[in-house]
Amino acid sequence: MSALLTGLREVLAHTLGAGVETVVAVTAGLPPLLADRGQLETVLVNLATNARDAMPGGGCLTFSASEQRIPDGPAKRLPPGAYLRLLVEDTGTGMDAATLARAMEPFFTTKAAGKGTGLGLAMARGFAEQSGGALTVSSEPGRGTEVALWLPVTDTATDGRAGVTAVSATEAVAGRILLVDDEDLVREVLTEQLADHGYGVVQAEGGATALALLDAGEEVDLLVSDLSMPGLDGVALIREAQRRRPGLPAILLTGYAGDAAALALDGAVRGSFSLLRKPVTAVQLTDRAAALLGAARPG
Repeated sequence: MSALLTGLREVLAHTLGAGVETVVAVTAGLPPLLADRGQLETVLVNLATNARDAMPGGGCLTFSASEQRIPDGPAKRLPPGAYLRLLVEDTGTGMDAATLARAMEPFFTTKAAGKGTGLGLAMARGFAEQSGGALTVSSEPGRGTEVALWLPVTDTATDGRAGVTAVSATEAVAGRILLVDDEDLVREVLTEQLADHGYGVVQAEGGATALALLDAGEEVDLLVSDLSMPGLDGVALIREAQRRRPGLPAILLTGYAGDAAALALDGAVRGSFSLLRKPVTAVQLTDRAAALLGAARPG
């Protein structure tokens, strides 16, 4: 873990700017961590980017890691056991109680239009929960923000990459998918890929058509939508679809680079929502569909 965070500090030195000092403090002899390394690194980059934005005049960003045992941690969120607690702390502007209460909601952002997707903290929490852990945030105006990732440790052999163990993919679970994209060729290709893996597909060329299908009673298990579409974009479509069908799982497909750190997370599942960056492969799409459908079904 020390090597991972130290390497990350070197990467961030080129992206956060000279005004942000980055400190790494790691307890020696930490056990291996059960999590996906790539997603963990990108979660940390995303949290660092948020911290930088909260310190417009510069400041200090601290990464620390230590082993904790529940019930020493947030016992109401996690079962008893050993966890690695990763802290990301900044000396920035902080958040008031109202903002903090909504900070982890998908699509909630205090940034100006076009400056962020509002997915960063929501998907960081999704990554933690998907890994069997939890995420907590504490903040006060003028006193900075502390984000804590609680991730389970493991005694299994690691993959040799900074003590992080890879998590295996979920087996396919067939279902009926509403696929929304304004490009005919993209819809046809994705439909063929999904059908090859046993999924039924209902196509829509835009958000309005998709909502009309839902209003007409079309039975679907999962919504897959492009982000950039004329009229109703993918984010607005998912909001409206989940308002009509609470709990409807959704995958947003996007090549948008305006919030690169959040998008690089590449789809950690947050409840009934996931993100995939385009171009997406058949394996990526069907694996993510299987994960969401599997999580949405009891037993």
